Amino acid sequence: MKLYIYTDLKDISWLKYIVEEFRFIQKANFEIDIINEKIDTENIIFYVAEKQEKTSIFNSNEIQPNGRIEYLKDNLYILKGSKKPGFTIEYDLFWNAFVFLSRYEEYLSQINSKKIYSYSFKHPRIDKKSFEIPIVNILFNELEKLIKRYFPTLQFGDKENIKIDFSHDVDYINKTIQLRLKQTAFNIFNTLKSIHKPKLFLENLGRTCRFALSNPSYWCFNFWQSLEKKYNVRSTFYVYVKSGKKNIRSWLIDPSYDIKTNKKIQKVLKELNNTGFKIGLHGSFNSAVSFEQLKDEKEILEDVLGIKVEKIRQHWLNYDEEITPYIHEKLFKYDSTIGWNDRIGFRAGVASAYRPYDQVNKKPFDYIIIPQVVMDSNLYDYANNKNTKIFDDVIKLLKNANDLAKVPFISVSWHQRGCSNDYRWHIDYEKILHYYNIMKSKEIIQ
Repeated sequence: MKLYIYTDLKDISWLKYIVEEFRFIQKANFEIDIINEKIDTENIIFYVAEKQEKTSIFNSNEIQPNGRIEYLKDNLYILKGSKKPGFTIEYDLFWNAFVFLSRYEEYLSQINSKKIYSYSFKHPRIDKKSFEIPIVNILFNELEKLIKRYFPTLQFGDKENIKIDFSHDVDYINKTIQLRLKQTAFNIFNTLKSIHKPKLFLENLGRTCRFALSNPSYWCFNFWQSLEKKYNVRSTFYVYVKSGKKNIRSWLIDPSYDIKTNKKIQKVLKELNNTGFKIGLHGSFNSAVSFEQLKDEKEILEDVLGIKVEKIRQHWLNYDEEITPYIHEKLFKYDSTIGWNDRIGFRAGVASAYRPYDQVNKKPFDYIIIPQVVMDSNLYDYANNKNTKIFDDVIKLLKNANDLAKVPFISVSWHQRGCSNDYRWHIDYEKILHYYNIMKSKEIIQ
């Protein structure tokens, strides 16, 4: 069986991409052809600017995003101006799905010399809360409902339970001077920010002083291994590799250990890999814009550990729209860089694995993104509210992913040092592990 989408678009490349991702994410068991000439068939959707007699979706002619969105209902928002009454679906479902999934807003921002650097506050969209909604999954669900209603012979696969790629960025295995400088500066910033809340100010001040003076062990590999085995989870450890020339910025930002010479970390990583844990590359800050450096780092890690490395997450989530994805396509199968430094949420509006879009060559990249939706520093460094309400927001985020995505697949990241006495961030991580097991054990009701 086949579904046809008739459109008068001259360039159907982006529409073809979003239809292919729809088929993959929604488990469609039928083909979809995009056509520019009308044919005699019942299985046809008209994607047009003016309403047809048959099933139709409004085509807003690629209305450009301007930072504003509008809500049609609680969880469903669209680009402002992409709605027109009278159609079977009265808003431009395909274009909205494309804009959000391809992160077209970010691409436009960068080519206009306003880089995002994986910070939501730099994103041109005004309503940042919208990143807490897996809008692409909702749009795809709406399209699936329409197809089931008007074309009941076309079949979809069953919904799946959530899959979480738990992970740890291995930034520091001991407390270096660089980390002391960076974290203390961040702690001072949060302390000053809370000066109008006396109780929180004193707590932050105490935390800042303790961190500056303490010297705990950051060797936490055994802890994570034991904890995750308890919940039948095998996480991914993203490992840094020292290579290339260093300058003041890379000295300050990048980790300091050297995988080539540190036999202790080589041994523990090999043990982890042999017991079902995964090893990925945590690319140095500069590697996000240098193919040769990232290739060198990947080859060093593979040679030292004797394994094939297929997964990447860039340090500091460093990402350049015009360079990084092209490098990743050549070197990796999976990327978990697409997430926010400063907040939890769905950066690409999706709670499923997907292929990113090449805006220049107008085709999907040939690798898979596993979207990172929660990172420990989102909660503790940026939220800075003792994680009472923010942890409730995390649970809501995970529930939305499980409930609203046909095939939910996301990444959760806790830094390897996070269970040390400096941080004690593992407490909420274990709560997520516990909640994950509850979600997986629940039977899905269609």
